[in-house]
Amino acid sequence: MKGLVIFIGICVLFSCKTKQNSDTTVSQNNNDVIDSGITERDHPSLNIEAEIGDMTQESKNVQILKSKIEGNHLNLKIGYSGGCTSHEFQFIGSSMISKSLPPIRTVRLVHLTDDTCREYIERELVVDLKQLAYKKEEGSTIKLKIQGLEGFLIYSYQ
Repeated sequence: MKGLVIFIGICVLFSCKTKQNSDTTVSQNNNDVIDSGITERDHPSLNIEAEIGDMTQESKNVQILKSKIEGNHLNLKIGYSGGCTSHEFQFIGSSMISKSLPPIRTVRLVHLTDDTCREYIERELVVDLKQLAYKKEEGSTIKLKIQGLEGFLIYSYQ
């Protein structure tokens, strides 16, 4: 009985995986491979101009993770799948403005690229908001209701 316990203990000791045998690798370039095999790459920020246009345009899947207005620019952190081609986006505002104080304009982020690759990409999108202003006068304020987000962002033209 004692010999059986010692034999099982030795088998367990030699069958344990050591740190040296693990599958984790780290490359020396900008692409780091994590245990799961997911490749992380830096994606540069993308600058676009908002426009008044067709709000019914078809959009591929995109998530808005964070949003912040600084001056005449909206900084968005977005996430989407892809990785095989470059991606294009439009930020479209409705021509209709609600009659409230301040007025409200519905806006939509449209992801135009159809990419079947499965890498999850997060990047910053910087949107020039000047075309969405209620009046192109210093201090003119409008609330922006972004489809897919709760609440409003308040934009004051500068």
